[in-house]
Amino acid sequence: MRARRLVLNSLAHYWRTNIAVVLGVATGVAVLAGALLVGDSVRGSLRDLVLQRLGRADRAALSSGFFREALAADLERDPDFGASFQAVAPIEG
Repeated sequence: MRARRLVLNSLAHYWRTNIAVVLGVATGVAVLAGALLVGDSVRGSLRDLVLQRLGRADRAALSSGFFREALAADLERDPDFGASFQAVAPIEG
């Protein structure tokens, strides 16, 4: 009973501080929720953009260096490559 009265008196006395804390927490939650939604939306937009740029490509080879310009022609002449894939085309970025 005594603890209850102490809590109520404290809430009544520090009502301005309590309101500021509640508003601060609400603002923080809104900012974090918005950031999560925007981040997810940006990730989806970037994924769609990459898929549009790739077109009908099934596979892509990545390298930290450069590929030779004639690599696509070399792969197309390789009989093992022809057994697994229909065609090869360079994708410029």
